[in-house]
Amino acid sequence: MRKPIAQRIKELEERKRALQSRLGKQERAQETRRKIVLGSFVLERLAQDDDTTGQCDLRQWLAAQLPAFLVSDADRALFADLIEQCRMGQGHGVADGNAQQSTEHLQQTNGNQADVIGDNEP
Repeated sequence: MRKPIAQRIKELEERKRALQSRLGKQERAQETRRKIVLGSFVLERLAQDDDTTGQCDLRQWLAAQLPAFLVSDADRALFADLIEQCRMGQGHGVADGNAQQSTEHLQQTNGNQADVIGDNEP
Protein backbone atom coordinates (compact mmCIF):
# COMPACT_ATOMS: atom_id res chain seq x y z
CA MET A 1 0.00 0.00 0.00
CA ARG A 2 1.27 3.46 -0.88
CA LYS A 3 1.99 6.07 1.75
CA PRO A 4 -0.41 8.98 1.99
CA ILE A 5 0.65 12.04 0.02
CA ALA A 6 1.02 14.17 3.17
CA GLN A 7 3.46 11.65 4.64
CA ARG A 8 5.46 11.48 1.40
CA ILE A 9 5.68 15.28 1.31
CA LYS A 10 6.89 15.35 4.92
CA GLU A 11 9.57 12.74 4.18
CA LEU A 12 10.71 14.65 1.09
CA GLU A 13 10.93 17.88 3.09
CA GLU A 14 13.06 16.12 5.73
CA ARG A 15 15.29 14.74 2.99
CA LYS A 16 15.58 18.24 1.50
CA ARG A 17 16.64 19.68 4.88
CA ALA A 18 19.25 16.95 5.30
CA LEU A 19 20.65 17.57 1.82
CA GLN A 20 20.72 21.34 2.38
CA SER A 21 22.61 20.79 5.62
CA ARG A 22 25.13 18.60 3.82
CA LEU A 23 25.52 21.16 1.06
CA GLY A 24 26.23 23.82 3.69
CA LYS A 25 28.93 21.61 5.22
CA GLN A 26 30.52 21.08 1.81
CA GLU A 27 30.50 24.82 1.06
CA ARG A 28 32.08 25.65 4.43
CA ALA A 29 34.76 22.99 3.88
CA GLN A 30 35.54 24.40 0.43
CA GLU A 31 35.72 27.95 1.79
CA THR A 32 38.09 26.82 4.54
CA ARG A 33 40.27 25.01 2.02
CA ARG A 34 40.39 28.11 -0.21
CA LYS A 35 41.55 30.22 2.74
CA ILE A 36 44.26 27.73 3.69
CA VAL A 37 45.56 27.42 0.13
CA LEU A 38 45.52 31.19 -0.42
CA GLY A 39 47.29 31.79 2.90
CA SER A 40 49.94 29.21 2.02
CA PHE A 41 50.42 30.84 -1.36
CA VAL A 42 50.87 34.33 0.12
CA LEU A 43 53.30 33.10 2.79
CA GLU A 44 55.27 31.19 0.16
CA ARG A 45 55.57 34.31 -2.02
CA LEU A 46 56.69 36.40 0.95
CA ALA A 47 59.39 33.86 1.78
CA GLN A 48 60.98 33.89 -1.70
CA ASP A 49 64.39 35.52 -2.14
CA ASP A 50 64.00 37.14 -5.55
CA ASP A 51 61.89 40.24 -6.11
CA THR A 52 60.63 39.16 -9.52
CA THR A 53 57.39 37.83 -8.07
CA GLY A 54 56.29 41.23 -6.75
CA GLN A 55 56.54 40.29 -3.09
CA CYS A 56 57.81 43.80 -2.32
CA ASP A 57 54.43 45.20 -3.39
CA LEU A 58 52.73 42.36 -1.54
CA ARG A 59 54.66 43.18 1.65
CA GLN A 60 53.71 46.85 1.40
CA TRP A 61 50.08 46.00 0.79
CA LEU A 62 49.97 43.54 3.71
CA ALA A 63 51.70 46.00 6.04
CA ALA A 64 49.05 48.59 5.17
CA GLN A 65 45.94 46.38 5.07
CA LEU A 66 46.42 43.45 7.44
CA PRO A 67 46.45 45.39 10.75
CA ALA A 68 43.03 46.88 10.01
CA PHE A 69 41.65 43.46 9.01
CA LEU A 70 42.71 41.76 12.25
CA VAL A 71 40.10 42.59 14.86
CA SER A 72 41.00 40.38 17.83
CA ASP A 73 44.09 40.63 19.99
CA ALA A 74 44.74 36.92 19.42
CA ASP A 75 44.77 37.45 15.63
CA ARG A 76 47.04 40.48 15.96
CA ALA A 77 49.46 38.46 18.09
CA LEU A 78 49.35 35.58 15.60
CA PHE A 79 50.36 37.85 12.71
CA ALA A 80 52.60 40.34 14.58
CA ASP A 81 55.80 38.82 13.20
CA LEU A 82 54.48 38.81 9.65
CA ILE A 83 53.29 42.42 9.85
CA GLU A 84 56.65 43.53 11.25
CA GLN A 85 58.51 41.68 8.50
CA CYS A 86 56.28 43.26 5.87
CA ARG A 87 56.95 46.72 7.29
CA MET A 88 60.69 46.04 7.29
CA GLY A 89 60.62 44.44 3.83
CA GLN A 90 62.07 41.12 4.96
CA GLY A 91 60.89 37.82 3.58
CA HIS A 92 62.54 35.31 5.88
CA GLY A 93 62.22 34.16 9.43
CA VAL A 94 58.93 33.34 11.05
CA ALA A 95 57.00 33.77 7.80
CA ASP A 96 58.94 30.79 6.47
CA GLY A 97 57.81 28.77 9.47
CA ASN A 98 54.24 29.96 9.01
CA ALA A 99 54.34 28.91 5.36
CA GLN A 100 55.63 25.49 6.37
CA GLN A 101 52.99 25.17 9.10
CA SER A 102 50.24 26.22 6.69
CA THR A 103 51.44 23.74 4.09
CA GLU A 104 51.56 20.96 6.69
CA HIS A 105 48.10 21.91 7.96
CA LEU A 106 46.79 21.87 4.39
CA GLN A 107 48.24 18.42 3.81
CA GLN A 108 46.70 17.15 7.05
CA THR A 109 43.27 18.61 6.32
CA ASN A 110 43.24 17.52 2.69
CA GLY A 111 41.97 14.08 3.59
CA ASN A 112 39.39 15.35 6.07
CA GLN A 113 37.90 17.86 3.67
CA ALA A 114 37.98 15.41 0.80
CA ASP A 115 35.80 13.16 2.95
CA VAL A 116 33.27 15.96 3.41
CA ILE A 117 33.47 17.29 -0.14
CA GLY A 118 33.47 13.87 -1.77
CA ASP A 119 30.61 12.55 0.34
CA ASN A 120 28.05 11.46 -2.21
CA GLU A 121 24.76 10.02 -1.11
CA PRO A 122 22.07 9.12 -3.65
